[in-house]
Amino acid sequence: MVKRKHGFTLVELLVVIAIIGILVGLLLPAVQAAREAARRMQCSNNLKQMSLAALNYESAYKRFPARQSGTGYIRNVGQRLRLSGFVSLLPFMEQTALHNIVQQANNAPWGGNNSTSWQASFLPMYNCPSDAQNERADGDGSAGQYRGRYSYAFNGGDNYLASVVDPSERTNESLSRQARVMSNRGIFGRYDFTKIGALTDGTSNTLAFSERSAPTGLRDKGMAAVDAAGDPTTFVPLSCRPYWGGTQYLPTASMFTQDTTPGYRWADGAAFFHGFTTILPPNTAICLIGNPAWQSGGGHYAPGIWTPTSQHTGGVNSSYADGSVHFISDNVDTGNLSIVAPAPNSGGPSPYGVWGALGTKASGETKQIIE
Repeated sequence: MVKRKHGFTLVELLVVIAIIGILVGLLLPAVQAAREAARRMQCSNNLKQMSLAALNYESAYKRFPARQSGTGYIRNVGQRLRLSGFVSLLPFMEQTALHNIVQQANNAPWGGNNSTSWQASFLPMYNCPSDAQNERADGDGSAGQYRGRYSYAFNGGDNYLASVVDPSERTNESLSRQARVMSNRGIFGRYDFTKIGALTDGTSNTLAFSERSAPTGLRDKGMAAVDAAGDPTTFVPLSCRPYWGGTQYLPTASMFTQDTTPGYRWADGAAFFHGFTTILPPNTAICLIGNPAWQSGGGHYAPGIWTPTSQHTGGVNSSYADGSVHFISDNVDTGNLSIVAPAPNSGGPSPYGVWGALGTKASGETKQIIE
């Protein structure tokens, strides 16, 4: 008698497949969460290394680097007064060779004729692995392309940050050649090499760096809205915040489309790219105040509210001047946003609560580091 071989029935196979599907569905979120935790840890470590590099720079030169400096003047000479502090930190992050290439080239930090250091640069220590833009290739150096990616910014405090003293620097060569200092209530400004002794609020109470993730679309987080009629002397942050709809900018918001967006131009120290303010809470609106055209001294040169953003849930990683790194919640206290931002060189407490106080270096406040 021939014995019949027993196999799985169709019903049994379907049951097994269903069980496997359920297990995958249960495990996948845990795997994704573990991967994001690892990415966030790497992001936090990048910020720590930047703060330590800034402290080593201070130890060597008795001052912190400026957010924005460089050779030449604005009209097509040298580094156009726009070189980022990220370049200054390179020798203290084991990137001396790249630093020397940049200084030897001595051209605008977005120029197409220096592809080794501008367009093609992807520096892991300046990029958070959680950022969506890290999956995109660099551009070809033409107008509007990426020219090197980054995820972080320098603390400018609770005032509106700009990159020219006045718009006429764009066309007035004599004025541009003066390379005047632009201090802020935070640590970093244009040609502002802050001494550590100026941090009278304490290094453990003053932010140094934070995340500024790049947008992935015209109305996505990290993009800049434009308030073309805005006047920095009367503009209040509550005029900016309503542009943000929670997950995207609202259709009523006029978005910046003049040239390269934040997140692309790793070596351009303009506040538009490399500054952050402690005014609006993290992961909300970014606003350029005034003319969006860089040809008129607006755009990348214009003042604005440059809010930290990240791809993490619920907040941003930020580092302090003492080298420590902490997570700042989107719900951090921001005080009274109906008040015009303080003047860059003014003193006194911040009107923007705990968040504003963490951005100022000498406001007479001491706020404990928060998680």
